[in-house]
Amino acid sequence: MSAGLYALVAATGAQAQSNETSLQQKKGPPQSVVESLIDSPRVVGVVPTSGAGETGYVSQKKKSQPKKKQAQKKLPARRRRWTPASSRAIRRSHACNLRPLPKSPARSRPCAGAVFRRTTSPFGPVGFTSGAFLLRPSIELQSGYDTNAQKAVNGKASWFNTLQGAFNAQSQWQRHELVLDLRGAYTAYNDVGGADRPEVQASLRGRIDVTSLTKIELESKFGLTTERAGSPDAIAAVQRQPNVYAFGQTAALVQRFNRFELTTGVGIERNVYENAELTSGLVTSLADRDYTAYSARLRGAYEWSPDVKPFAEASVDRRERDLPVDFNGITRDSDGHTLRAGLTFGRKEWLFGEVSAGISHRSYAAPALQDITGLIFDAQLTWLATGLTTFKLNAASGIDETSVLGASGVLRREMRLTMDHAFRRWLIGSASVGWLREEYEGTALVNDYLRISAALTYSLNRSLALKAEYRNEHFFSSVPGQDYTANIGLIGIRLQR
Repeated sequence: MSAGLYALVAATGAQAQSNETSLQQKKGPPQSVVESLIDSPRVVGVVPTSGAGETGYVSQKKKSQPKKKQAQKKLPARRRRWTPASSRAIRRSHACNLRPLPKSPARSRPCAGAVFRRTTSPFGPVGFTSGAFLLRPSIELQSGYDTNAQKAVNGKASWFNTLQGAFNAQSQWQRHELVLDLRGAYTAYNDVGGADRPEVQASLRGRIDVTSLTKIELESKFGLTTERAGSPDAIAAVQRQPNVYAFGQTAALVQRFNRFELTTGVGIERNVYENAELTSGLVTSLADRDYTAYSARLRGAYEWSPDVKPFAEASVDRRERDLPVDFNGITRDSDGHTLRAGLTFGRKEWLFGEVSAGISHRSYAAPALQDITGLIFDAQLTWLATGLTTFKLNAASGIDETSVLGASGVLRREMRLTMDHAFRRWLIGSASVGWLREEYEGTALVNDYLRISAALTYSLNRSLALKAEYRNEHFFSSVPGQDYTANIGLIGIRLQR
């Protein structure tokens, strides 16, 4: 029995050894063999990777490391200014405005579709501040030659000098506004007497912002001028044309109701004529021309869009002469009323200003004076056609006083179209054409004035500019033999701040 037990134990041990050998063959070489292979100098680079398994499979793929998230820098929030187009269009517009347009069509394409048509002129006045006001002064001296200084048939030619000055002061307050505008000129002729002409225009405008919807507008005016040489109202054979003074004051209340705006205003104007000094030494009184005008107006406007505002306006006025009867024995007091309608444009980068049309009527106290009724047209319009070219339209109409015997008044219509073109930023060319018609109601007298001019301004810097100008004036009268022509050339220098 012991021999059988011994044989059973030996068989079991042999079977276990056989199973261990086969298992080692399946799993791979034993650890001692691997260590010997690693230590062997004949085997290079046989190093198990982290992906090696017990089955003998070796993975060459490295475990992917999770990427560290890079902290993104937070850029500070940029305040974006409102612009009507993208920054690319803005840069393109500025590039087109600061340099002349190229002649090549291919190179001119980047300027197509530019939104901002004009940038601030590098040679415009900048002014200076004094307290809460921005001041802009300027002075200009001109010298020239006029082939018809007397503005009459066969008038004499003369050299002349003109001194012009301007001063503008504007408040910089957040609320309310005060603006002072002064302009003056004096022209002296060297070879002709009695043709010297002073001109002064001054205005003081104020705005009181009562509330966000209510404001009060005040304006005071002063004017100094003379009758034009050659005019039917001019005094003949004088040492110089007498001065005419004008004083005015207006006040208006502006009330806004959502998009509707209502304006009510009153005004008073005083006109005084200086006595005329004749070449004979005598003095002629012109007191019968002095008068005072009282006016009232009502205007309603509707904001159709931020850029377009249609309006309608009605006004009445009365003119009273200081002397009930003039030196010709005629009572010239009169009453008038005007109706007009128009549009106000507010696109500063393209088109802005005001244009209106209507009808005006004036009746006179004297039965011998004919009433005047006529169509009127007024405009102060600026069109920025391109970044280099600007068009301006100015028109005015009205019924003026006159001293011509038999005429009740003068129906005046005038218009002027001006084009400014920048050949360079420092070289500006201007061309204009103007027309003025005066109809003396009650008579057959009709006068037409046609004025054409061309000018060139060369800016050396913001403070100094040189100017040259040529003018051509034609006068056409319904009275035969009264037509004349004048050619004027001048050069000048302008100082501004």
